Amino acid sequence: MHKPKLLLAKLFVGLSIAFLACTTAQAAVYPMPKSGDDLIGQPFQIQVQKGDSTDQIRMRYEVSDAELKAANPRIARGILKVGDLVTIPTQYVLPQYRQGLVLNMAELKLYYFTPDGQYVYAFPVAMGRPNWRTPTMVSKIVKKQEDPTWYVPKAIQEYMFAKHGKLLPDVMPPGEENPLGEFALYLAKHGYLIHGTNEQQTVGTYASSGCMRLSMDAIDTLYRNVAIGTEVHIIHHASKAGWLGNNLYLEVHSPLNDLSEEPNALNKAEVEDAIEGALQFRSAHINWDEVYKDEKKHDGMPHIIGTRA
Repeated sequence: MHKPKLLLAKLFVGLSIAFLACTTAQAAVYPMPKSGDDLIGQPFQIQVQKGDSTDQIRMRYEVSDAELKAANPRIARGILKVGDLVTIPTQYVLPQYRQGLVLNMAELKLYYFTPDGQYVYAFPVAMGRPNWRTPTMVSKIVKKQEDPTWYVPKAIQEYMFAKHGKLLPDVMPPGEENPLGEFALYLAKHGYLIHGTNEQQTVGTYASSGCMRLSMDAIDTLYRNVAIGTEVHIIHHASKAGWLGNNLYLEVHSPLNDLSEEPNALNKAEVEDAIEGALQFRSAHINWDEVYKDEKKHDGMPHIIGTRA
C-alpha cells in the first residue's frame, strides 16, 4: 500500500549553518528565487561521525556522488576520517529551462518546478553510464504506474548475460527484484522512464542503461505531484551562470566527454555559453581570473565571478 511520506523542510537563503545542518537531511524543496535571481539553497558543512561512509553522507543529504567528491577533494582521494569537515554542496544555479522536469546529466540532478511557480525540488538522479548514455531530449510524461512491470529490453538481457552471466526474463513482475522500484513515470520517448530503484546506492551516479533512477522519497514525491503531460527537458549543461542580487555566479561541472563533442541547445559544455546567457538582460564586470579558476577546478559549486555593471 502506498503511504505518503513526510518530506521536506524549506530552505531559505540566510538561515544559519547550524539550522541548516539540522534540517537539510530531509530538504529537497526550495522556494523559487525572486524575479531576477537564479540561485537556490546554501552550502553547509557537517562533521564526519563514526560509521559514516561517503555513500551514507550523499544519500542522507540528497547530493550526487560526483558533486560531493567535487566539493571535497579529500573524499575524491578516498580519505574520510572521523572529525573531518565535509562540505554539502546544496546551492545551485537553476538550469536554463524552468518548467516541469529538468534533468541535467552533467550534475546528475533532477529539478521539478511546481506548476504554481512557487517551488522547485532538487534531487540527485542516476543516469546512463558510458555507452548507455541517457539522450538529451525534450519530451513529456505520458503515463504513471505504481508497482510497474518491467519488460526487459533484449539489449539489456544480452548485456547482463555477457557481463554477469545473469539471464533476465522477458518480463519482470513487481517486487523486490524489479529494478523499477515502486513507482515509474513514462516519457513519450519509448523505453525511457523516471523510476525508483532497488539499488538505492546507485542514485547520483552514472549507473543506468539510459533510464533515470531516483531515491524512494524522491520518486514518491514526484509520483504524487507530477501530472501526466508535464514537460521534460533532459540536458547536458556542464556550466551554469546566474544572478543573486548584484552578484553573478558560475557553477562548473565536469562535462561528459562523449557528449560534449556534439554541442546544441540541450548539450552545452562551454563556460562562455553559460556566462553569455546570464548577460542577455544585464551587464556585469567579470573577473576572468576567477572564471578560469572555476573552469579548472569544476567543483560543482556556485562562485562569484562578477558584479552588476
